[in-house]
Formats: sequence, C-alpha cells, structure tokens
Amino acid sequence: MKKILFAIWSLMMLSSVAMAQQKVAYINEDSVITSMQEFKTQQKIIESYAKQFQTQIEMKQKSMQEKYQTLMQGQQTMSPQQLEEGQKELQELQLEVEQLQQRAQEGIAKKQNEAMAPLMKKLEEHVAAVAKEGGYSVVIAEGIMARVGAFLIDANGEDITGKVIAKVNGQ
Repeated sequence: MKKILFAIWSLMMLSSVAMAQQKVAYINEDSVITSMQEFKTQQKIIESYAKQFQTQIEMKQKSMQEKYQTLMQGQQTMSPQQLEEGQKELQELQLEVEQLQQRAQEGIAKKQNEAMAPLMKKLEEHVAAVAKEGGYSVVIAEGIMARVGAFLIDANGEDITGKVIAKVNGQ
C-alpha cells in the first residue's frame, strides 16, 4: 500500500515539476486574423456575396408588397376564387422569401468558413513559428477562451500577439 501511495505522490510531484518548466504564452487570435490583409479582402468578398442575397430578398419583398397592395385594392371587385388565388400567391411569395433568407444565411456561413480556413492555417503556422522561436511549450488563445466561457486571468506567460502580427505581416 505504501508503494502505491509513494508512486502516486511521485507522479504528482513529477507532473508539477514538468508544469513548472513549461514556458507559457497567450495570444489574441482575433487581433492577429483581423490584422491580416487577406482578412480584409475576404471580408469584402463576403460583404459583396451577402449584398447579392440582400438585393434578391428586397426584390422578392417588394414584389410581395406590390401583390398585397393589388390584392387589397381589388378586394371589393374580385371574385372569391380570384381572392383565394391572390392569397395563395402571397403565401407562396412569403415562403420564397423565407427560403431565400435561409439559403442566404447558410451560404454566407459557408462562405465565411471557406474564407477563414486558410487564415486559420496561416495563423497556426505563424503561432507555431513564434512559439518555437521563443521556446514556448504552451500557447493559450484568448479569443477561443472567451467564446467557450473561460477567462484568462493570470496566464503567467507572455502576450505574443504583437510578435505573431509582425510575423504574419512580414515584419
């Protein structure tokens, strides 16, 4: 029994010594990514893509509004069948608008993911290079920590955000 307790105690001591020897850094990856020229270019592409959807949605909504106005104005002179057909057309237009909005959200999200993939790869490469140069064994990403609900209070490490930004921008 004493041997087992000694073994557990020894492992705990070794792990605490190993942790003490690690050099820690932290980074705000959002700051690095937004400083990249490629990010600005991709943002413009995504905004243009979203604008195309917005234009289509606005056109459909305008068409629906015009159809509604026509239906309201002619309501007194229309037969019940014409009124029913007009209402059906309005419902179909409303469904088309909703489907287009859904496609727009999905398309924009996909476009953003596609645009961010190479930027994240570039970020990882430059963080790894700066970490290697500085001898850091652990790099904590502040932005990810915030998104998962954790806070970086005292990392006992160095903020390498500026170094990575400089490396990304070729300085």
